[in-house]
Amino acid sequence: MWPVPEAYDDVVRSSNGLSVTVDVFKAGVRLYSGLPVVGGSITVDATSATRRTCSLTLPPFLPTGAYSQAPALPDPLDGAPRLATRGHELRVRHSLITSDGTPLTIPVGRFRVDDLSGSALGRTEVTLGGVSREAHVADDVFISPRTVQGPSAAALIGQLIRESLPQAVVINVASHDAPVREMTEGSDRWGLILTLATSIAAQVYADPLGQFVIADSPTVDTEPVWTFAPGGRYSPGGGRTLVDAQRAESRADVVNRVAVQGSTPDGAPDPIVGVAIDDDPTSPTRWGDPDAGAWGRASVVISQPNLTSLAQCRTVARAELAKRTGAAAGLDLSAVPHAALEARDVVDVVVPTSASGYSHTVRRHVIDRFTLPLTAGGDFPVTTRDLRAVTA
Repeated sequence: MWPVPEAYDDVVRSSNGLSVTVDVFKAGVRLYSGLPVVGGSITVDATSATRRTCSLTLPPFLPTGAYSQAPALPDPLDGAPRLATRGHELRVRHSLITSDGTPLTIPVGRFRVDDLSGSALGRTEVTLGGVSREAHVADDVFISPRTVQGPSAAALIGQLIRESLPQAVVINVASHDAPVREMTEGSDRWGLILTLATSIAAQVYADPLGQFVIADSPTVDTEPVWTFAPGGRYSPGGGRTLVDAQRAESRADVVNRVAVQGSTPDGAPDPIVGVAIDDDPTSPTRWGDPDAGAWGRASVVISQPNLTSLAQCRTVARAELAKRTGAAAGLDLSAVPHAALEARDVVDVVVPTSASGYSHTVRRHVIDRFTLPLTAGGDFPVTTRDLRAVTA
C-alpha cells in the first residue's frame, strides 16, 4: 500500500469528495496541467506484465487559457502536440476531499500514452489508453540470447531495468537476495527479470511514481494493510468498506505442497530441497488425507539452481505456496474505493455469517487485481485469493 496521510483511512470510510489531476509530460517537461477527465479508470493487475493500465475519456477540446481551447487529438502537422503517443506520459494523482475542503492526495500512476482515438473534427470525446513503465522494459527484448550471472539477483534486476531506462529509479526492499549462477534467456528481458525475482521470493513492478520496486512476495504470514468489512452492527476497523462479495472455488491449478530444488553441493548426491506445506488447520486447501477431511495432496517441484542454501529454498517455497493455494478460493469484491492499495497487498475480508450481523468470519486474502474509478460514484471491483482464516 502506498503511504497515506494520517486521516486518509478514516476519510475513505466516510463521506468525501473526489478530485483527479492528470498532467502530461514528455522527457520530464510538463506539457499540459490538469487534463479535464470526464471518465475513466486505472486497473492494477499483478498478473499482467504492465501492472497498471489507464483508460481515460477526455472532451474533444482542451482549455489552453481563460478564453481559448485546442483540439485534444494531436494535429498531424504540429511538431509538438500536447497529447500524443510520441513518448508522452501521464502522471495521475487522486485526491479525497474532506468535509472541510482539505485534499488528501496520493499518486496513482505514471503511464506511457499508447492509444488515442476520437473525431478529428472535435465532434466526439477522445479516448486514451496508457500503460505503466514496465512496458518500456518488456518492449526492449534481447536480439540475441543473454547470459547473466553475479553475486546478487537484485543487482542484476536493477541492471537489466536500467539498460532499458538509464534514469530509472530502482528501490530494493526485498528481505532476501542470492547469487546468480550462469543463466541464459533467449529474448524476453522482462521474463528474465521476473525469474530472477522469483529466485529471491520477490516481485518487481513500477509503483505509482514510476519507480521500480523489488519487494517481498506475500505469504500466509504477511500482515494485512486494510480491512474490507460491511457496515452494520459489526464493523471491525470502522467497517463501511465492503458492498458485496461474490465467492468462487476451484481445484484447477492448485497445489498445497511446493518443493524448491536449489544447487547440488559439491560431493552431494542430491540437490538442496526446501519444502513448504499448507498445514494450517483453517486453510481450505490443507495438506492431507481427503478421507480424513483434508483437501488432498498436490505437489509441484520448482528448480532454482541459483539457490545455495536450505533457508533460501524454503523462503521461495513459502512465497510460491501462497500463490498456488490461494487460487483455490477467491472473492470478487464490490467495495468503497481505496486508491492507495497495490496489487499483491494482503487484506482482511469480513463476511457476516448471520442475519443479525453479530456473527462473522474474517479471512486473509491477497489482492490480484482491482479497478480504481476516476470519477465519483464509480465501481471499485477487487479480485482476491483466500490465504487463511484469521483468529479473532
